Amino acid sequence: NPLKDDLDSAYSGQNRYSNMGGLTTPATSSASSSSIMDANNNTASQNNNDNKRAEYYYLTPNAVKRLPNYQYNGADLSLLYKHVLSPLAGWCVDHLTPTWLAPNAITSIGLCWMISSYCVIWYFCPGMYEANTELNSEYTVPSAIFLLNGCAMLIYQTLDNMDGKQARKTGSSSPLGLLFDHGCDALNSIFGSANWIAAMGVLPGSVNVLLGEASGSANVQNKSYLSELLGGDAMLATFIILSPMTAFFVSTWEQYFTGKLILPVFNGASEGLVMGASLSFISYVYGPMIWQQTTWTDGAIAFLGDNGIMAFSAMEGRVRNLDIVVLSSIIALVQELLGKVPFVIRSYGKEAMRTLIPHIVFIISTIVIITTDSTIFLRIPRTMCHLISGLFVEQTTQIMLDHMVEEKFSAIRWVMLPQVALAAAMAAGVAVPNEYVDVFFMAYTAVLWVYLALKLKTHVNEICDVLGIWCFDIVSPRPKSKRD
Repeated sequence: NPLKDDLDSAYSGQNRYSNMGGLTTPATSSASSSSIMDANNNTASQNNNDNKRAEYYYLTPNAVKRLPNYQYNGADLSLLYKHVLSPLAGWCVDHLTPTWLAPNAITSIGLCWMISSYCVIWYFCPGMYEANTELNSEYTVPSAIFLLNGCAMLIYQTLDNMDGKQARKTGSSSPLGLLFDHGCDALNSIFGSANWIAAMGVLPGSVNVLLGEASGSANVQNKSYLSELLGGDAMLATFIILSPMTAFFVSTWEQYFTGKLILPVFNGASEGLVMGASLSFISYVYGPMIWQQTTWTDGAIAFLGDNGIMAFSAMEGRVRNLDIVVLSSIIALVQELLGKVPFVIRSYGKEAMRTLIPHIVFIISTIVIITTDSTIFLRIPRTMCHLISGLFVEQTTQIMLDHMVEEKFSAIRWVMLPQVALAAAMAAGVAVPNEYVDVFFMAYTAVLWVYLALKLKTHVNEICDVLGIWCFDIVSPRPKSKRD
């Protein structure tokens, strides 16, 4: 009890310093009346601090108390990070980065690169499949946009590695920097995934719907084992989006309980982004249609056949190169889940399972909507991407903030209620006209992002106020808060 401690110190004659309206004053006990006066002053100071904490919209008094004491505990065990990415980022900070540049500004510059790349690809590939020349004959998508995406991903990764080093170099490390970095990474997930879908020319729906039954029957999509297994390429595109999001959330969820963020030897932040950039470079050099071909698997089958192994001959022409990419991401996700989820649940029991509920509901409701309405990704592909991203960012940033201030993460995420309700209605067989569904999702997505922008802005402002810092300025002192 801080108040009890201050009173005990005043009456016992110990030298204590208490914050009173921003002024530091010693409490002494040279006389009984002086002690009583100091105790009263400390009580008033405590009441002022309590009133200040009560004025915050999101941060609770407990959060205000714990936030300044938060210490990040994490490590990246990747050999690529240790020997290449980290030294590169360190050199850039030491030789190219001015000391006045705020770490959060570095993070924002990297995100701007990804946003720019996403917008350029959105312009040329609004449906995300337009680079597939078998499906789009109206215009040619310039391959340079995938070169831009590959470069943007590597620039984002480098700047993302630089921000922490810049913070340590300038002595400006703070809990805000961690939350800001984490939030940008969560937001960037949809930019990378959507651009990968476009770079591989994936049609997020049935080719028969787009081209017609007769024209689409000969397309490689209808021959793909993986597409058939998942129920079409709409689900395949959904897995490309949801797999990195789930891996991201589970890592944050593990950190929420253990207090540590340990990235394994092979992880998405290091090897994953490099591989994603390489995918874009391959699309630039060889064209996006290389991912629609079956050359990799067919070559392996031919090699095995030459050595007398014919067991896989039935797969010839039925496993696209992009199928291998998606399978690899699914396998990596399963490995991530098996390595983290059982350990955390075994260690923390029902509470760990409770905090997983929002993400499980998010995944299930998304899959239900995509499988029930198989053309929704063809009608409003970008709206669905932005909705999925918004719901993911909301729950991920919240569990990260709750981890930093040691508060309970609520399993009830009210922003998901409209999606869950519609998914339940669809699963129950309620017929809703497509135009109504589209308008609903567009309005839902717009309202969600307005709310999310206001929420995150308020989070940043309140954290800056508590810590006495600016978000994008590490040089100018922050004026005393009006609440002090």
